[in-house]
Amino acid sequence: MKLRMQITKEAGIRFVSHLEYTRTIERAMRRAKLPVAYSEGFNPHMKFSLASALGVGITSQAEFLEIELAKDINLEIAIEKLSAALPMGIHVKAADLVENKAAKLMASVGGADYYVQVPCLEECREQIESFNIADSVLFQKPIPKGRGKTKEIQVKDFIQKIEWEYNNNKLELKFACKITPTGSMKATELLKILKDQFAVPLVLEQADIERTDLYALNDKGRKKVLIGK
Repeated sequence: MKLRMQITKEAGIRFVSHLEYTRTIERAMRRAKLPVAYSEGFNPHMKFSLASALGVGITSQAEFLEIELAKDINLEIAIEKLSAALPMGIHVKAADLVENKAAKLMASVGGADYYVQVPCLEECREQIESFNIADSVLFQKPIPKGRGKTKEIQVKDFIQKIEWEYNNNKLELKFACKITPTGSMKATELLKILKDQFAVPLVLEQADIERTDLYALNDKGRKKVLIGK
């Protein structure tokens, strides 16, 4: 069986790296004495994974954890024990059990929703609407471990539209971002595009970014929850 959970990464631990966040969860599973399956070989490790890595400084209400179990468990008891073992800033929001043959969560993820609050020096209706109506927005995305190399991507393949409000010199943004087998975009990259290409006067270093949802997409492109039906 596999145990799947929706968990949080809250403001108090926003600057914890993805690796340390993963290690924190591993330690909690040990304290909770969950019957986690281990890999074979000279250096066995717990068989668990997170559906989509989150950048440092970004909070989330929708981190998804998948754990391969060595034996069957009672779901409610397991979640109660794990919740008691998790530290401040990580809470279990939903959970279920699936068969081992079920597709991996990482392979099921099709999109993410974001909410951003960022200081903005002036009202920017025209600039953001220019992004929304644009048929094409290109961006030179850095290649991981590419030694400064980039690749050109079509932003509109990933983010079609931004919902926004401007109050008291602060801009609030909501948007959906597709996640594909070949790649996706970061919320920080969208903010940089708005500032550099559309002249939105953002104070990027003070941006407050939260991932509010992570989900699959059905054949019609509609959202489908990762846990439950």
